[in-house]
Amino acid sequence: MLANSIRQSVYCDELQLGSCLNHCIESGHQATFSLWLSLLSPDVCDQPQFDFVSESPAKTQINWRSYFQLDSGQPLYASEDDWSSEIKRKDYVQDGSLAALHLDKALKQPPFCFEKPHLDLDVINNLSLLAQLKYRQSYQSDQDGEEQDEPEQIKPAAMVNVLEGFDYSKPLTLATASS
Repeated sequence: MLANSIRQSVYCDELQLGSCLNHCIESGHQATFSLWLSLLSPDVCDQPQFDFVSESPAKTQINWRSYFQLDSGQPLYASEDDWSSEIKRKDYVQDGSLAALHLDKALKQPPFCFEKPHLDLDVINNLSLLAQLKYRQSYQSDQDGEEQDEPEQIKPAAMVNVLEGFDYSKPLTLATASS
């Protein structure tokens, strides 16, 4: 009796975790499923066997801003056009025309940041290897100037293929560049 009441309030074995995962899949609660799955490992949701089947494109591509006739919203980072509009706003402030400044901001909201933030090297080194690879890949794509709608996801299964091809029988040597 006491064991059943404990099992109902506290998760104490894999059977309960499995039943919760199954219930989340049946009811379609993807966020709860990912939360329970992350109890096993922080990178387990990146495994290919846990990818959810995406919904039909008609459901996922509803643009709610156009549906409610809203503007594009406030951008996160500045583009080249935003710098010229900030110079124009500076002129409004210098001329003392605050009404024109408020009108300009109401028509086109300024971005939140004008420079993209970068993480310190100590912070990056404390991340998991998968998170380090994802950050470095996104950082390099930002430097290249390529705009991608969706960055390519690095799956841990791809890293296993690299490790399987390594020859562990050869001794490791340090190669130095001669000058």
